[in-house]
Amino acid sequence: MLGSYVCRQCRARLNPRRVPARVPQWQPRATFISLRSKPLANDAAPTEAQTQPVANAKQDDQRPSYNLFDRTQTSNGPVSARSQRVGRYSRHLLDAEEDAPGVIDATAAGGANGAEDTGPAHTWRIRGLIKNQGINEAWKVFEKTYTSADCEALTTPSTKDIREINEKRFFGDVLTQTLKSFCKGQGESTVTPKRVLFKYEQLGIAPPGLWLSHIIEPLTHQVMLAANGAGKTLQRDLPSLLFELISVWRLFFQCKGVGNEPLRAISPKWNLPSLDAIPNVFQFEDFNYRLQDFHPKAVGSPMLGFCAVYLFNLSAAINANDCLKTQAAPFLDLLTRVLSGSRTNSVLKHAAYSKAFKTLPEAVQVEITKEIESAPSAALSALGRQLPNSAAKQHRSDKAHATTDLESFNLGAIARAVEAKTSPVVLEGHWKRIVRDYTQNGKTSIPPRIYNAFLSGYLILRQAPRSVEVWNHMMTHGVKPQVETWVAMLTGCERAKDLDGFNAMWQRLMASGLEPDAHAWTTRVHGLMGFRQIDIGLRALDEMGHRWRSAETVKNAAPSNSRNSKDAKDLPANAKLVNNCAKPTVEVINGAISGIVQLPQSARVHHQKRVDYVQKILRWGTQFGITPDTYTFNILIQMYFKVGDSATAFRVLKQMEQSGLQPDMATYGMLVTATFDNGSLDGLSEPDQASRLIKMFEEMEAGGLRLNNYIYATAIDRLLKHHKSHNAVRTLMDHMRSRNLSPSAYNYTSLITYYFQQSPPAIQAVDSLLQQVFDSPHTDTDKIMFDRAIEGYAEHGEVGKMMSVLTRMSKNGKHPGFQALTSVIRALVAAGDVDRARFIVRDVQRGEGIAHGGVTGAFNDQKHFLFVAQNLGIGIDEERMGDMLKMERRVLDEQIQVRMQEEKEAIEMQPEPQVSEQQSRGSWSSAPRPAPVQSEPELRDLGSPEEEIHGFLDSDTDARR
Repeated sequence: MLGSYVCRQCRARLNPRRVPARVPQWQPRATFISLRSKPLANDAAPTEAQTQPVANAKQDDQRPSYNLFDRTQTSNGPVSARSQRVGRYSRHLLDAEEDAPGVIDATAAGGANGAEDTGPAHTWRIRGLIKNQGINEAWKVFEKTYTSADCEALTTPSTKDIREINEKRFFGDVLTQTLKSFCKGQGESTVTPKRVLFKYEQLGIAPPGLWLSHIIEPLTHQVMLAANGAGKTLQRDLPSLLFELISVWRLFFQCKGVGNEPLRAISPKWNLPSLDAIPNVFQFEDFNYRLQDFHPKAVGSPMLGFCAVYLFNLSAAINANDCLKTQAAPFLDLLTRVLSGSRTNSVLKHAAYSKAFKTLPEAVQVEITKEIESAPSAALSALGRQLPNSAAKQHRSDKAHATTDLESFNLGAIARAVEAKTSPVVLEGHWKRIVRDYTQNGKTSIPPRIYNAFLSGYLILRQAPRSVEVWNHMMTHGVKPQVETWVAMLTGCERAKDLDGFNAMWQRLMASGLEPDAHAWTTRVHGLMGFRQIDIGLRALDEMGHRWRSAETVKNAAPSNSRNSKDAKDLPANAKLVNNCAKPTVEVINGAISGIVQLPQSARVHHQKRVDYVQKILRWGTQFGITPDTYTFNILIQMYFKVGDSATAFRVLKQMEQSGLQPDMATYGMLVTATFDNGSLDGLSEPDQASRLIKMFEEMEAGGLRLNNYIYATAIDRLLKHHKSHNAVRTLMDHMRSRNLSPSAYNYTSLITYYFQQSPPAIQAVDSLLQQVFDSPHTDTDKIMFDRAIEGYAEHGEVGKMMSVLTRMSKNGKHPGFQALTSVIRALVAAGDVDRARFIVRDVQRGEGIAHGGVTGAFNDQKHFLFVAQNLGIGIDEERMGDMLKMERRVLDEQIQVRMQEEKEAIEMQPEPQVSEQQSRGSWSSAPRPAPVQSEPELRDLGSPEEEIHGFLDSDTDARR
């Protein structure tokens, strides 16, 4: 696993075995460094030559956190006297000399005698205070010792301090002891995990792994014990534990969330968006991916997701306490929205491999696992209860695909299962889950719309017996079928091509005593036309009109004055009859003619016969005052375009304009499609193709039509797929911009991907497109578009352009993804620019530069990036940078670490250079002299987001790089 640099974000554990072997002045490996220690004179003092490297190092890097624990700067006894750094091999002898008799080491002597550590970090003293007097007294010393990120304890620690911090993980142990003391105590605690974490963040020694493995996960485990009564030694009650856990989560989002506010104090407010700003639809289904957007400075993991979902499952307990409810409300609202409709498969990996979770009783483990699995459904139910019925209906009508409540989510899941048509097993699984979700206290109350969806779905999948069972279930639970129910079954029979069932359902509807509405009649007529029962469909239209006329005649008839008339005495004077029969509308007309027009050519209904039927239906509608709408004209235009009769189609379009109807997107799409289908662009050059399309667009504008993004997108798609006219596409995009229209980021991403997939790749087209994007400050862009551009340039060896896009991406506030950065370091190493690849890895490890604000992606993407960096030889910077120590990261548990090696072998890696056994063991024989490394200011110019790049994709700029 690739370790991080010693930086402000991760300074908790250092590895003493990876001591830098050289001073900042690079020395060849063949250089022999004496193993003999220099004698210590009483008046020994570092000479000017000895102190110069240290002074230069401090002057080059003003951030002391990057030069942590440099042995040339330690302040303790003999180590301080050895201002010149020891060699890579002589350090082993140095350890022996320190422990040998006759070599007096103040730190070792103090430790051996039990005295206080004389080093500035006071690690031994703090450990002793924790053991003898408790965490409160130890924390007082800690705060006096570690005052800031550049304090003496962090910049010039003693050798013993370095060992304590590295081997014994001093900072992590202090945090662990704080948590233990808090959990075993009662009442208000002076030193809490939240307070310690905040101090660590101010000092820059709190990487995300420290948050997870030392506080969030173990504190969540303590909450599990308290909530399930499984804690034998636990003394603190559940409300106190929950209050501290919620406070830790709030601090986590303050430090690792969106934004770069300075950490002056613990904020009492959540660094989370408001409920209205949280999206209803997410790009990913995985819960960890969704939650990642709200903490970009810490990569999500199964452990983090598990703890978050478990806290959501405690919503009932939290809401029962008014204080906890107020504190946790923003976070619970976020979890409710993020969990709704998500997948928690990755979250359950933590339960499978966590040792702490395995210590719980087996029954508790099973119960918690079931709660995690059902959390998305519970979140949907909670979200549905939060939204008023009117708001939910309004949202469903505006965005039918949005996950607003449990009903909308289930309707979408049923529709996807039916559209797939792969197996009724998926739909059956949804039925069982929905019955379980809508059953409370032994009573099942499924909404009628969900019943209708299942009735229609089973009929479409030709599972009529299951549809009967759903009908019986609906009747058993007191849900009476309405007209919508019959329409759903009519639709199911129509899509299943079951004419007998279609007619039977209509007869049962008429016999049920319900009056069909306009939607039911439209479904009936359209279905009959689709079954090629055109004459029966025409009779159905006549039946609809006759029923409405008859009811209208009865309603308008004069009341009878006969005393023998039925109920004449019971009717009030102002009583009026109501016509419940549906009046023919334009929707019924459209359903009839669309069914005829959409008949395949194999239906043996020739074009003229279809035209006659359509004209007959339109004339029938005039007796009810029905006038065609835009959809009606679109159907007629489509009918003539299908047979290649463009002249008649354009006459229909002109008639449409004379009727005062505005064409819609469907009209535009048919016009553009017809231009490509009739072959008018075949054989033309790219400029002529663009001119022909632009002329057609201008004619539309002259006729009063307003162009939109859809018509341009259709033309661009056809140009690329049928003619591969890159220059014509660019001309159309320029024309589009002249009309104050701009493609969406999705369109740009599609174009960039298409250009890179060409053979050979259309690099110039990508250059031109990106130049257009960067020239317009209001262009719609997103991180996915930038990632695809970076990956494409990296794949084809365009290193300079790749780095320019990466820099622009950082300047625009878009966070790169781990997959894109993996492509970047591969391309840099392949081009021989190893230094810049190292700088990218260092930025990611420190969370600065291009990684300022975080790197997006999944947890596995981060592991893959680290594996690739290590395999390419750019992950271990101690061999190249003598002023830093490698730091271990303990983000993964032991089981995941075992699987990492298996995953590493499966990933295709570049082969490592073969070295002899003698060289691998560090022979002092002649070794190749390493190339000089550029200084840090020069490296900053290679990829820093602060760099000002003039002239994107300029060849001279790339050459200078």
